Amino acid sequence: MFKGLGNLGNIASMMAAFKELPQKMQELNVRMKSEHVSGTSSCGRVRVVVNCVGEVQTVSINDEGMDSNDTAQAVLEATNQASATAKQTYADSIREMVAGMNLDIPGIEGLLTSFTGG
Repeated sequence: MFKGLGNLGNIASMMAAFKELPQKMQELNVRMKSEHVSGTSSCGRVRVVVNCVGEVQTVSINDEGMDSNDTAQAVLEATNQASATAKQTYADSIREMVAGMNLDIPGIEGLLTSFTGG
């Protein structure tokens, strides 16, 4: 009787998964706030630690022998590196969550790629 409906049988399971999505995203955000990544300047004298929602947690600077311009540049490098790693970690976690929920969300890859700047 329902053979001609194709994949419509999957709609009920997809709807159930979409109902879980807000809770899963909230749980992911809590986890990402507690997960930390770091970035280090090319000179190795500045290290920035951020959580995976992009909040700076610590900045360590060894500016001995550096002028203020070099120090500022090193802070920028380390912060940008840490931020990029945090974005990638967050995007990878969303991919894992969506895959684990068996959701096929059209355009999700393009959205996550634009989010990470890739």
